[in-house]
Amino acid sequence: MAVTRRKLYEPSAEDQASNQSAEESPKIKPMPTSRKISAIFFFALSAFIILFLLYTTYQRHWRVNTIKSGLVDIEKGIALPQNKRILVGVGGCLDIFVRAADLMDALSVSPPESIGDPPQGLNSLEDVVTEFLTFFVEGAAAERYVQSEELWLKIRAAALSLGPELKLGGNGPVIAKRMVEEGAEVLLAIQNEKIYRDRIIKEIKMPGETVDTESEDYDLHIILEFDKGDKWGPYMATRGNRYIVHRDLHNPQLKGLAAVRSAVKDFKPHLVVLGGLQMLDTYPFTEEELNARLNELDEFLSELPSDTLVHFEMASFVNPHFLKRLTDVILPYSDSIGMNEQELPNLSSLIKSGTIVYISDSKIKVSQTMDHTRELLAILNDLPRHKPLTRVHIHTLAYQAVFTVRENDKWMSGITTAVKSSLTATRYVCGDESIDSTKIKMILDESFSSSSIPGSQRIPIIDSTPVSCWPDGPYEICLAPVLVCTQIKQTGGGGDNLTGVGLLYHLK
Repeated sequence: MAVTRRKLYEPSAEDQASNQSAEESPKIKPMPTSRKISAIFFFALSAFIILFLLYTTYQRHWRVNTIKSGLVDIEKGIALPQNKRILVGVGGCLDIFVRAADLMDALSVSPPESIGDPPQGLNSLEDVVTEFLTFFVEGAAAERYVQSEELWLKIRAAALSLGPELKLGGNGPVIAKRMVEEGAEVLLAIQNEKIYRDRIIKEIKMPGETVDTESEDYDLHIILEFDKGDKWGPYMATRGNRYIVHRDLHNPQLKGLAAVRSAVKDFKPHLVVLGGLQMLDTYPFTEEELNARLNELDEFLSELPSDTLVHFEMASFVNPHFLKRLTDVILPYSDSIGMNEQELPNLSSLIKSGTIVYISDSKIKVSQTMDHTRELLAILNDLPRHKPLTRVHIHTLAYQAVFTVRENDKWMSGITTAVKSSLTATRYVCGDESIDSTKIKMILDESFSSSSIPGSQRIPIIDSTPVSCWPDGPYEICLAPVLVCTQIKQTGGGGDNLTGVGLLYHLK
């Protein structure tokens, strides 16, 4: 009998079909080792970059906070000056602030394809556009007289059509207001007109009777503001600043000076602050008229007691003939000069060569600023003078630097000016008294060279005590970093505010 051997498991037809299908389907191959390594490296690198960015952001925020706290802690130890009488002049006006691009649109002006050479004067819209763009792309400040009356009326009407508020301005009133707010007694040397008097705080003294002039008979300044990164056509601002145009009739005539000359003997100021003299620059004086104005200024300064301090605040000048005449009159009487990083090379070039720098680098190194200031001090003190120049204040976007003659009986240590000016600049431009750490940044490095001469001393910035002071020949130099606003509220008037505060707190 035949025996049939049965298999323990014999797949059915359905199982056979399923197995055949599985054999035919593609098998999943493992990832090659090299690709695994690449993927791991990519994810690791991404994580490292993210962590690095978070760390550096934290470090920057921590440093800004530490520097802010350090400056404020030093400020707490600075005593408010008592019973200081200050005479401030000579320019006063009304200001209107507009966005630069908005005014250009209101004037129906289109950006040109290229920027031409700077004009000799402002006689056409093309002149205004060319000069505005010259300063706009450099992020530099300027203040210019409009020579054409027709052009001025056109610009004025366009600016007013934007609905800006009329504000009291000019170097004199802004400095005076700040000093009064800080506790000083101030005599203001501007034309005593009702339109100004109504806007000036009552604590500020103005000599002479108030004159009620016609409503349109006032000096108006149109301030075109722009922020870093602002664009107009293909052009972009490299830093925030302003371009100012005006057609002043009263300020160039120094109308506030005559009345104050008779009042100064009774007032007996500790300090005289002279700003706004750029209003005379490019004004169409005859030679006889210019001589009369400069003689008036010379007589005023010569009548001051020798122990009265005089501070001259520089500005943007373009007429080398006028600036040379002006500095010949005012610098021999000046105990102190204030300048920004663009005005310093302007004055230095004039003194050395008789020419001026139309526009200078706004990002000049600290070491170069130190060298230019030393050189200027040496030249000016070597010229015939009525008294020595004992103080220079350089105010820049990134820092405040003060040169003060050591062992003098007029000025405190420059640390007071450096700190108060730095904090005032930040608070004013940010429009925030408390200084929001999320809206500021540092652009000064952790250290800087005291000179561009090889081997010069390198000065560190210690974040917790961020003011650096060191002896330099006959001077003490103090430098404080500025916490730069990333969300700007206003720029016009910033220099006048920090100048007023810096001078007042520097007095002994």
